[in-house]
Amino acid sequence: MAGFAGKSGDYEDRAGKKRIRSIITGILNVAVMGVLLFVPAGTTDWPAAWVLLVFSLISFFINSLVVSPELLDERSRRHDNAKPWDRYLVAAIVISGWASMVVAGLDFRYGWTGISPITLQAAAFALVVFSGGILIWAMASNPFFSAVVRVQDERGQTVITGGPYRYVRHPGYAGWILYMLFLPLMLGSFIAVVPGVIAAVLDIVRTYLEDRILLSELAGYREYAGRVRYRLVPGVW
Repeated sequence: MAGFAGKSGDYEDRAGKKRIRSIITGILNVAVMGVLLFVPAGTTDWPAAWVLLVFSLISFFINSLVVSPELLDERSRRHDNAKPWDRYLVAAIVISGWASMVVAGLDFRYGWTGISPITLQAAAFALVVFSGGILIWAMASNPFFSAVVRVQDERGQTVITGGPYRYVRHPGYAGWILYMLFLPLMLGSFIAVVPGVIAAVLDIVRTYLEDRILLSELAGYREYAGRVRYRLVPGVW
């Protein structure tokens, strides 16, 4: 009994450390976001940007608590069997997302868009929050929600059919695409929608490519795809 308790204590200790590392990573990500927003804006007097940063910090914190320690570990590691093309695609998506924030900051400084209706910004923020909820729900439901495209044979990956996966096959991508499309509008920038759309299109491409990998390499996924026909939007695609 003492040995069991010792193993349980060790597991909880390791899990706690993984969650702490995840929270620290989230804080660093939010700090980077702040630099990408405030430096181009030339000021920190930008309420919408502060709302985004606070929301992002809360989201990272919640995500670190609800996601399994094993998944946190999976997402923090480099994997040799990740698909080579995915590395370049992810880099392009991240750069496009960063560009969206930089352009929004420049727009705030120089007033290219002009005054954005507060109702539009509020509605866009509601959709950003909704997209964040979808992402967290997907990650909490899927213990194999890796940061790279790969089949996790060493972890015994299986097809996940619960949570949002009952409705679409790639809810995480759906949430991220919504986020990239409405983040610029939340920040009051129409021009920043352009790199946001580029990031969203690249994510759609990644969804298609990952779906093909899962169909060919993950046991049971083809049958699941026959039941859940849509990748991102129910009734559409």
